[in-house]
This record gives sequence, structure tokens and C-alpha cells, in this order.
Amino acid sequence: MATHSEIAARYPRTAALCFLWIAADSLTLALIAKAPRNRPQLRAVLGAIATGFLVATAGAADPVRAALLDMHAVVLAMALTVATYAGWSLWRAIRVFERTGSIAQAAQQVLPELLVRMAAYEFAMLRLALFSWGAQPDVPGKTQSFSCHRIVNPMIATLLVLQLIEIGVMHLLVSHWSTTAAWILFALGVWGLLFTIALMKAFRIYPVLMDENMVRVRAGTLTDFAVPHCEIAGVDAAISMEDTKRSDVLHAAILAHPNIILRLRRPIRHRGLFGKTRTVERVAFRVDEPELFLTALRERI
Repeated sequence: MATHSEIAARYPRTAALCFLWIAADSLTLALIAKAPRNRPQLRAVLGAIATGFLVATAGAADPVRAALLDMHAVVLAMALTVATYAGWSLWRAIRVFERTGSIAQAAQQVLPELLVRMAAYEFAMLRLALFSWGAQPDVPGKTQSFSCHRIVNPMIATLLVLQLIEIGVMHLLVSHWSTTAAWILFALGVWGLLFTIALMKAFRIYPVLMDENMVRVRAGTLTDFAVPHCEIAGVDAAISMEDTKRSDVLHAAILAHPNIILRLRRPIRHRGLFGKTRTVERVAFRVDEPELFLTALRERI
């Protein structure tokens, strides 16, 4: 906003340098504040500065951007910074890929980890929605599975029908105001529709699992948490709605109320879908046949 002001238009070179400094400095200070012991790695600092340069160049008003690009020494310094970070990160990405064979881990050397996780999850959900028709449940050998989709999927199917109606009505109404906005909302609606289809498939394909060592609590692709049998202190059949909202309770019964609650002997750290961690003392989830699950669990603990 400041670069669009009258004073910035009057002194575009000064405004460009100020904006460049503010963008790079703000991102670098934020990085330092978040880093362990406020000591970020050199490559991360270089990345923050390079990002600040790109933000300042792309976000400035036209006269300020033109003045910035006219300062050849500054442009050269920015280009060298961005190129150094990109080359260093690409080299690390290639080494990580050679060692692990994981595209996601390699991409995390160039892009923020959270962004890579989100992109990988979105790609997996898109692939699940468009393909995997008639796929068999993911049940490894010597593992007993317990379905958890018979109550949830009819509700998701209802939501799917409502989404179809909403997409059509929204597109029709908004198109009278703006064709571009209507198609943007249509694309977002289709994306949401595919996500819902993938979610419905995931609940069938990824059931709760149990083997001789652990219970693997799964809720489609939203939750995947392994609980060793030795860490289970007891099992409850009910839990209040208030308790399911507690931070130390992992509520894995999506769109339904839990009918299995595992009480843990000690808090266990749970890593969420996009990397956020917390400790849980109870795991609440739902299976279609709770009696069968409890019988199998009693035989193992």
C-alpha cells in the first residue's frame, strides 16, 4: 500500500530500496524468532532474504518496480542471492532424493515443509478421487481390520448431493454478476466435490487395523495413529462431547460419535496431518462392529 502512495511515486528509487529492505528484514527477523535458540541455518537466512527480494519486486507499484529494476547493481545482487539459494537448495534436494528416493523430502529442501505436505496430501486425495475405483481395503498381512464407514459414508454421500446442488446454483447466480468469478467458484466447487469423493473412498479403503503388537487407528486419510497394546490402560465405550474437544483426546470419529475410547498408560505424542504435534492420553474413534473389536483387543492385551 505504501508503494502506491503519492510520496512513493515522487521518490520511486528511495521507496523501492525501503520496500526491499523491509520485506527482506521482516522475513529474516521472523525466521530468527522461530529458529531454535534464534540461530537459523545460513541457507534458511539466504532463502528468507531471497523471498523478500521476490516479494518486493512483485508487490511494488509499477513506478516503484520500474525504479527498482533500473538499479542494475541492486538487480544483480538480488539475482545472485536468489540464484545462490536456488542452486544450493537444488543440490541438497538432489542429494536427499538420491538417498531416500522421496520426492516430498527432496522438495522440502526447496519449499517450506508445510507447503510440501499440503501439496502431497492434495495430490493423494485427487488421485484417490479420480482413480482407485473398486480398490480393496488396505489391510497388510497378519492384520485384522475393522470397518468404520457404514455410518459415516451415507452422511458424506448426502453432503456430496448438496455440494452438487450448491455448485450449480452458485454458478448460475454469480454468472449474472461476473462470468470470471462464476468459473472460479465453479472450479473451487469441483475441487471440493473431488475431495468429498476421495474422503468417502478413504473411509472404506483405510479401516482401523489390529495386529499382535498394536492398534492402528485410522479415519480415512485424516488420522493414522498407532497405539501399542502395552500402552493401553483400559477401554471405555462412551465419552462426552466436551471431552472429545480436549487437547489430550485424539478424536478420530469423523462425523460420528466415538464408540471406542482407548485410555493410555502415559501421554503419547501424535503428529497431525500437516506436522503439528501434541500429546494425547485418550484415543476416541468409531468402528462399525465394536463388540468384535473389543473381543479381539481383549485377546491381545
